[in-house]
Amino acid sequence: MKLKKRYRKNDKVLVSSFAGPDVWVILKERYIAAKSEFKLGVDGWQAQIYKQKDIEKLRKCGVPYKKDEKPMVFVADWQLNKAQ
Repeated sequence: MKLKKRYRKNDKVLVSSFAGPDVWVILKERYIAAKSEFKLGVDGWQAQIYKQKDIEKLRKCGVPYKKDEKPMVFVADWQLNKAQ
């Protein structure tokens, strides 16, 4: 069995997006579905996209981000690819 990588707050991680391109994010806050109020959803992280070129790649794919914005996004655990 493959061991799971443990990520921590403020780790820089490459994640896959639904829009297509992989983007780099900084992990901000952990979300665990079993500990939430309604116990719904998947485990993941609140994260922030920090590279401007990644935001531009997403804008070209039709994601409505503003030009100089650093958006907060939700990243499910299965979307995490590798740490920097």
